[in-house]
Order: sequence, then C-alpha cells, then structure tokens
Amino acid sequence: MFSDVPGSPTPANLADIFIEANTKLDAIDCGKCGEALKFIMEPNPEEEYAEFFDVSFLVYSIVSHIIDLNWIWLPARPRWSYLKDDCILLIELRSRMHEAPLQHLDSIFNRFLRGFIPDPVLTTTTMNSRLTSTFIVPDIAIEIDVSSTSYWIRKPLVIVECAFAQDTDSVLRKIKHEIAGQPEVLMVILVVIDEHQPYRLPERMSKAWQMLRQETSCRSGRSFASLEGPAARSYKERNHHVAIASHTWCHLGSVRFHVWVRGNEPINIDDDDELHACGTLLPNRDMDAVDTMIENGMVMMWDSIATVCQEAALGSDVTTIQDTVVAFSPDWDRLLMQLNFGVAEIAYDRYHSWYNSSP
Repeated sequence: MFSDVPGSPTPANLADIFIEANTKLDAIDCGKCGEALKFIMEPNPEEEYAEFFDVSFLVYSIVSHIIDLNWIWLPARPRWSYLKDDCILLIELRSRMHEAPLQHLDSIFNRFLRGFIPDPVLTTTTMNSRLTSTFIVPDIAIEIDVSSTSYWIRKPLVIVECAFAQDTDSVLRKIKHEIAGQPEVLMVILVVIDEHQPYRLPERMSKAWQMLRQETSCRSGRSFASLEGPAARSYKERNHHVAIASHTWCHLGSVRFHVWVRGNEPINIDDDDELHACGTLLPNRDMDAVDTMIENGMVMMWDSIATVCQEAALGSDVTTIQDTVVAFSPDWDRLLMQLNFGVAEIAYDRYHSWYNSSP
C-alpha cells in the first residue's frame, strides 16, 4: 500500500502494489496506472485536473481499487471518473477554489430538500458517488431514491460540475456522458472559474526569486501572507488577487455560470435556447438569468418529487410539497468571499511548491 511506500510510485513498488491488489498488468497498462497514481501521489498546485487517454477498463478498475485501499494515506482526495466509450480516465484533486461554489450550491439544495418528503422517499446529495449505470462521479449529484417491497426507483434530479484550471471542453464532454447515462436529469449547472492569465513560475533573478528563493526556509502560510501588507490582506482590497514580491501568485479573472433545464427531451448542452441560461459572478455580477433558471429547475425538482411520493407512498398527503413556495436564495457575496480564501490558499500552495522544487 502507499502507506508503506514513501514518495511517489516507482516501477518497482508499483509491481508490489499491483500484486497486493491481486492483478496482473502488461507493461503498457502498468505505465498508465503509474501515471495516474503519480498524479495523485505528487499533487502539483498548477495541475488540479488530468485526463488519461487510451485507458482500459482494467486499468481504471485497478486504479480505483488502489485508491480505495489507500484513501486515508493519499496526499490529495481525488474525484475520478471513467468515460468507458472513449477510454478516458479523469482525475480531479479538488482544491478549495474548485469546491467553493459546489459547497455553496450544496448547502442551498440541502436546505431546499430538507423535510416535507414522506417515507419511503429519500433525496440524496452526493459529491463522491458514481451515477447509476455509469463510472462517472459528478461534482454534485442530487437524486431521489425509493426502495420498498412494492416500489423501487432512483431518479436523477440535478448534476453540478465546476471547472477550475481545467479545459472547459473536457468538462463539457464529461457532462454529455453524464446526461447520456442519466437522460432524465432535470437540471445541469456548470461553474467555470478562470484565472486572469495562465500562472507562471517566478523567473530566475526576478524580484520574487531574489527575495523568496534565497531565504533559508520556506515561509509558513501566515508569514507568506504577511508580505502582502495589511490593506491587501483584507477581503475587499485583495479583490481575488495575490501579488507578492512583484509576482502574481493567483489572480481570478472570471467566474461564469451555465444552467440547463430539461424540456420534453433530454438536456442538450449544445443548444443555446430558452432552456439555457448563463451569467457572470466575476468580474461584473450579472446573475439574474441564472437565478431565474435555477429556480425554474427547483420547481421541476419539486414537481418530480411530488409525483414520486404519490406513486411510492399511496395515500400520502403531498399537499405540503405541492403548496411549498420554491425560491432560490443564493448568497453570492459569501461565495465571492469563499473564492477569495481559495485564491489565498492556491497562492501559498504555489509558492510552497516552487520554493521546495529543485533549483
């Protein structure tokens, strides 16, 4: 297990890991496993997401098995999916920046779904579970489940994905696979977080290099942040931007939302019609269309839940559900504050990784 193997996997100890996992791989598949495991075992602050192509189902299964066996020892907590038809393995490492909008939406939907729903109907919100009949793990999946002696159903309601430091096309491809596997899903939300410009390491002999690289030890997070000065460290003054020693360590450029809801046919994210809304949270807030579309999707969720309750719990009084006023009430200011914390965390992680890298 990784717990017994210091550092990243090597060809030698990978063989031992695979033996422990009770499997045999050829040289090519062994190499693909090694690449995926190295990405997880040596997290790079500049690379939150990776795609591995031409990955067989056997390789995906072994990587999944090894991750599960060694979950508590991993330096990062990955979220991984397998697009079986395309033979692509996707791995996300879930930084604070990536998780901030997910946690915000998760809290809203949990409050919305709390109460009102009679047994044996259950709504579940997960951030680490595969969609039914797929090998894909969405950032958030909300489903309605019923399991009784006379009735069984698992129905998708909402899928949420976030893209940060990630090619948007790859996330859209993942969403298309999710919809193909769950064509009944009622709403899909995509959050796209982009930096102002691609991150670059400090150049040799730059002010940052001369000031920070020559120090005898790596600074703590608090010590590093103190170099910004009191004004820049405040939430309002930082403005989602950390620059220290004339070097930009992280600078958010935009936060955009896309929302699709289902019509008579499964959601098609290639269509830009009345079932799709987009908006911007940063740099300029324009979220009215997004707020309205999410609220429409929540009404559809409530109607679907009421229908399932009537079918699954015959005789149940669902008037409480039907009469509930649905309102989407986000706190976008709070999300912006959470993203600001994410900027500070990523800035320090990049500094820490750069300082401890080979000269």
